[in-house]
Amino acid sequence: MVSDRRLTPKQAAERAGVSASLVYTWCAEGRLAHYRLGAEGRRGRIMIDPTDLERLMAECRKERHPLLASS
Repeated sequence: MVSDRRLTPKQAAERAGVSASLVYTWCAEGRLAHYRLGAEGRRGRIMIDPTDLERLMAECRKERHPLLASS
């Protein structure tokens, strides 16, 4: 299969270095685009496109303030 296949929340969490619980929260809050396959609610399966995960991670990035950077 190609490397850009969709990820489960657990796989997305491992890739992002966070807990699966946080990935579910991001999905519930609408911060992380995802696919819900099957029934609504807890019985449906969530799948995440790796590019959407990378986009969210880039949005979460905080640059160090230039005045705090060491010379």
